[in-house]
Amino acid sequence: AVMEGEDPVAVLSDLELLLRLTEPARSATALFAYCEPALRRITLAGAGHSPPLLVGERRTEYVETSVSAPLGMLSCWEAPSVEFQVAAGETVLLYTDGLLHRTGDRVDRAFARLHAAAATVPRAARQDPGAIADHVLRTVLP
Repeated sequence: AVMEGEDPVAVLSDLELLLRLTEPARSATALFAYCEPALRRITLAGAGHSPPLLVGERRTEYVETSVSAPLGMLSCWEAPSVEFQVAAGETVLLYTDGLLHRTGDRVDRAFARLHAAAATVPRAARQDPGAIADHVLRTVLP
């Protein structure tokens, strides 16, 4: 069980242990974040997963996350968490690596396509998560 405010690194470490005990031959990428809405702060830990993308009027950028292995790949998973601020009106865009693979592009080009799609979300759609997702999918996928 995850408790409110629990360190995302601790949550992913526990998940990694559970994966080893129940599915020792498997691995998985994961992100876990804890959001403090009143402070507009997110604490995030990732295990081999693509970084979130911040989308807003003033910026569209990937969140700097630490490079880490997927869960189940190392004898002991470990990675630091990162904290970042989200400004009013910004959206944190989470996506699967499958979206990047479906573009048919090299990974660097797929990340660039996703960034460009997020940066061109029409102003009228920026407050609607569904409209953001629809625009990104229409723009990124061939």
